[in-house]
Amino acid sequence: MAIAELDRIAELASVRGIELSELADVLEGLPERPHGRLAAAEQDVLAALGVGPVEEAPTRPVMAGVLRRRQLENAALTTGQVAELLDRDPSRIRQRLDGPRRSLLGFHRQSVLREWLLPAFQFELGVHDQPGWAALLQALPQTDETSPTALVAWLTSPSTHLGGRSRAQALADGFDPQMLVAEATTFGMPA
Repeated sequence: MAIAELDRIAELASVRGIELSELADVLEGLPERPHGRLAAAEQDVLAALGVGPVEEAPTRPVMAGVLRRRQLENAALTTGQVAELLDRDPSRIRQRLDGPRRSLLGFHRQSVLREWLLPAFQFELGVHDQPGWAALLQALPQTDETSPTALVAWLTSPSTHLGGRSRAQALADGFDPQMLVAEATTFGMPA
């Protein structure tokens, strides 16, 4: 691989908030390539970063999902950071993350530590202390029961029925939380 290609990979990873060491971890978890050319999974990783032509491969969505999960983890806040932000004890933050009365969105890091991580958008938008946010989260499956990346995408992607706003932004703008809660009960169901 040429130096220019490695530089391009480093640049593309950096823009996406992915450390090269994390990319190396993902690559190390893949099966070794057959002799002669890159394995399909290796081609998928490079394609996900926008490098070189890649034939369609069945593992591409898996690799894209791994990379999206890494991006989500890198952009999230730890319970300690949130505790400092909200001037609370970290134990109070952890209490708000789990169970039927949860009021903060969080998920476990995929590592041995299993520490809680909290997507920053809920604090940036100011919905973290709104009762409607708690009701919305309680209507959704817990993040350990579903894909955190899918859940965050559902909450933060623009929706045409909300005038192009995301569900989180609509709630921050004063949209009726009960309508969002009713919609949340169908999360993950086939259309």
